[in-house]
Amino acid sequence: MPGGIQRPWDYRRGRKSGSGSNNPSSSSQAELQRRRYRCKQIGSWAKAQELLKQGHTYLDGDGDGEACEGLR
Repeated sequence: MPGGIQRPWDYRRGRKSGSGSNNPSSSSQAELQRRRYRCKQIGSWAKAQELLKQGHTYLDGDGDGEACEGLR
């Protein structure tokens, strides 16, 4: 909207597409990093460990280096 109020979702969409990266694989990688998983959505303990190694440290609730211990 020229000179008006911009809707938040339009602003965010513009920021995502204007990130400066023309490499679709890097943007999809960044999207994967932003996705937050829950242990009950992952399905297997091994997949949870992979996600932990990829930087999803919030899956390790007690900080012992093992993600989603309840899936074992």
